[in-house]
Amino acid sequence: MGSAAPYLGLIEGFYGQRYSEKERAFLYKFLQGCGYSFYIYAPKEDEHLRDKWQQDLDQPYLDFLKRQATRAHQAKLEFGVALSPMNLTANFASQQDLLLERITTLCATTQCEIFALLFDDMVKDAEDVGAKQHEVIAFVEQHLPEQVKHFIICPSYYTDDPVLDKLFGQRPANYFKELMADMPERVEVFWTGPKVLSDDITPEHIENVTKLLGRKPFIWDNYPVNDGKNICSYVYLGKFKGRRGLNGLVTGHAVNPMVQPLLSTLAEVTLPLIYQDKSNEEINAAHLKQAKELFGLAMAMIIKADNQRLLTTVGLKNMSPTDRQRLLEFCQIANKPALKELEDFLNGSKRFDQAIVSGTHFLSQG
Repeated sequence: MGSAAPYLGLIEGFYGQRYSEKERAFLYKFLQGCGYSFYIYAPKEDEHLRDKWQQDLDQPYLDFLKRQATRAHQAKLEFGVALSPMNLTANFASQQDLLLERITTLCATTQCEIFALLFDDMVKDAEDVGAKQHEVIAFVEQHLPEQVKHFIICPSYYTDDPVLDKLFGQRPANYFKELMADMPERVEVFWTGPKVLSDDITPEHIENVTKLLGRKPFIWDNYPVNDGKNICSYVYLGKFKGRRGLNGLVTGHAVNPMVQPLLSTLAEVTLPLIYQDKSNEEINAAHLKQAKELFGLAMAMIIKADNQRLLTTVGLKNMSPTDRQRLLEFCQIANKPALKELEDFLNGSKRFDQAIVSGTHFLSQG
């Protein structure tokens, strides 16, 4: 275990309906209370930060961003904003000034401590995409304001998982060599682990990634996210598994949560305890305490082994009508927002929408 405190946080980075301001305010308080340090705003649904990033940012949107950052700062969390500039690398010369203007506005509005530049889930447009992305990253790094402590990039190939090559084009042989050549030391790099959806992330894996990148990675953890056409049929209420011994080997660890913000806290409460090297018993106790907080009197029934398995392993599409009805009845036992979230899921929630994925991407992971 390293001696430095781990840098842990949440990245709202999924495909699906963005969290409401009320939900985000709840999460800020929750995260601050259980050992997290930051919140990065990066929902794929926000077209201002992705598909329509070139369009002017109006005052209501800037006011919205400022409120999110202010509330995070009030909760003693560092705040981040992420830009995913679609179709930039092929037209960088003509869009360089616009990119700088957009980044300057986002950083000034939010006074963010974290700025992320994301090239994930974009179809490969050239074999020298690594070199082109390097040019963009180096340019941005030179122009970031002083308050930005962490500049994190997400490469197009952010895991060894061959599913990315299948979906977005075979990774060029020299991609990482060209991307990372003479990269400024301050640039941090997101990595999801051995898979897009990694069951575990081990020190051995991280050591290999560190050699590949020439620096320690910043984990983007796609547990417990459920934003795919298949995984949207599940809510992952279980604890984080494995992920032991990473402190000191990574520069940070960001959790990408489910589209259900309250239900996601069941997993989120356990990650800081893993970094603190707490025992499984202590982690189980924290998980049960959070379940009681979320579900009240229905807690025992919801997280009882067979019922939790229905939600996390069987899934809504394969659940029998009888089992679904039983779970819906549990949701009526107490007046709790998390039970309303679960009820919405069981009734075919629209929080995940495949159209958000299909609009500009081929991604159908899950």
